[in-house]
Amino acid sequence: MRFFTMEQDKTLPDMIRFRDFDICGPRHIFYKEDAQDIDESTMMYLTKDSGEAAPDFIQSPVSLVSDKVKKVLDLYEDDMVFKTVTVADKERETIRVYHHLLLEQLEVFSDRTEFYSNGSVRRLVLDPKKIGEHKVFLLNDKRFPNPFISLEVVESLLRRNVMGIVFKETEVEVWQN
Repeated sequence: MRFFTMEQDKTLPDMIRFRDFDICGPRHIFYKEDAQDIDESTMMYLTKDSGEAAPDFIQSPVSLVSDKVKKVLDLYEDDMVFKTVTVADKERETIRVYHHLLLEQLEVFSDRTEFYSNGSVRRLVLDPKKIGEHKVFLLNDKRFPNPFISLEVVESLLRRNVMGIVFKETEVEVWQN
C-alpha cells in the first residue's frame, strides 16, 4: 500500500492568477462535513494580466481540482463531495471549470509516527488498517492540509497528463496479515 500527498506545483511558469486571491498564498480548508454551508456553484475571475497555465490542482484560496482530476478522484473514492467553481477570464473570453474538493478527514496516524518535543511531526507514518479501503482523504490534523491519494490514483492521474501537480510519497506502515 503506497500513498502520496497531492500538492500544487507553485513553480509552474505563466500560471493563472485569480483577481481577488493569491493561489500561492494562505489557504482555507473545508471538509466534507462543511458541504451544506458552501454554495453549489461559485464564480471567480482571473486578473487582466493572468498567465495561461492552469494547474489541475490549486491549493489556495481553497482546494480546487480540474474536471479531469475530479473524474479520477470520483472513480476511486465513494461519496466524494465537490462544489463547482467557474473561473472566468474576461480578457480572453474563456471559462474554466474547477471543483472545490471537500474531503473526509481520517485519523490514520500509525503508532510509528514520530514527533518532536514541540509537537510537530518528525516522521509521518500512516496506518494501513486505519486507512482501510480509502483512496483519497485528508488527515484529521491541520498540520497536513494536502490530500493523500493512493498509488492507483496517482498512476491514473499521470496517465491523463495532469499539469501543475507534485506527488510526494508518504511512509505507510508495513504489517502482516
